[in-house]
Amino acid sequence: MKIGARTFKTGLAVALALLIPPLLGMPEGSILAGISAVFAMQPSPKRQWVQVRNRILGNTIGGIVAVIFTLSFGSHYLIVGFASAILIAILHQLNFDNVIGNAVVTLIVISFTTADSFVLAAGIRILATIMGVIIGTIVNTFLYRPKYEDKLFHLMDYTSSELMKWIRASVRKNTQFTLLKKDLKFIQSEIKRMDNYLSMMKEDNILTKSRIKQIRNLRRIAVYRQLVETTRAAYNLASTLHSAENVFNHFSSDLRILIRERLEVLLSGHEQILLKFNGRVDPEAVNFIAYKSSLRKEFMSTFFDEAKLDSYMHDDYGDSNAVIHIMSAILEYEENLILLNRLVTSYRHYDWSQKEAIDNIQNIEQ
Repeated sequence: MKIGARTFKTGLAVALALLIPPLLGMPEGSILAGISAVFAMQPSPKRQWVQVRNRILGNTIGGIVAVIFTLSFGSHYLIVGFASAILIAILHQLNFDNVIGNAVVTLIVISFTTADSFVLAAGIRILATIMGVIIGTIVNTFLYRPKYEDKLFHLMDYTSSELMKWIRASVRKNTQFTLLKKDLKFIQSEIKRMDNYLSMMKEDNILTKSRIKQIRNLRRIAVYRQLVETTRAAYNLASTLHSAENVFNHFSSDLRILIRERLEVLLSGHEQILLKFNGRVDPEAVNFIAYKSSLRKEFMSTFFDEAKLDSYMHDDYGDSNAVIHIMSAILEYEENLILLNRLVTSYRHYDWSQKEAIDNIQNIEQ
């Protein structure tokens, strides 16, 4: 069992939401405040503040609907159910779908309030709900802000390493079809997580106050975007080799050797680019990815000659198309690596020049 930062923050927000209302003379609002604090927790600060307005409005509308229906028709369970349906329809029409759960909870709690002054009690509960949202927002924004860049880098590094292993095994015909299929499905889900972390990084950068830091972060985000795209290209290559395994196994030995040699160059380049981005390889290194003219001509002509063989010209040319798909996947991976190498080189030069400038300023100040 692991208690992470977000788990701790949720617990702390709930504790504060339960504690503060009684201190302000609203003990009956503690439960709703605690529930609202849980619903208020969002994965990024930007989403957090965007949701504040929606949740406050949604809970207020839920409280108003509860008051109207309870005063007009009572708190019979059928009436509460019908009121919940009306509330959901209203919030859906206002595009507040993500606050429906919390608003309905507010409606149900207020509907079954037994206090003498029903309207006053309902108002207190609405206020407590808003208080819980605000408490959850403050805790989530200013305490242990999530480090999505670290998560993205480690996930991307691990996923890329796994893909490289599978690609090397595939071109040597050492893979098991069912195991690779299962792992590729898992890797696909990991790439979706990478996209999500990248989105969180973009949102987090919007809240950065320093313009210089914002620009530096944007350059870093651009590199991470290409890192993700390169990982996706590696996944497409591994998936293509997997789906066209039967065709690849019937390639001539010369073509298989040519593919293995080319992919080994690309995979080694990928590994060194990651080390370069991490500051462990010189920025000017990794210049061996691009083809020499003669080698590229040999690679292209060999593939097209293979695709034109009579043995592939059957079943609507599916096998012939598979040959071209394999070549296309290799070239797509190569193009992404070349662009990634250019971006990382530019970023490392910029990063080092910025550090030198900062050091010079500090030396002058001293």
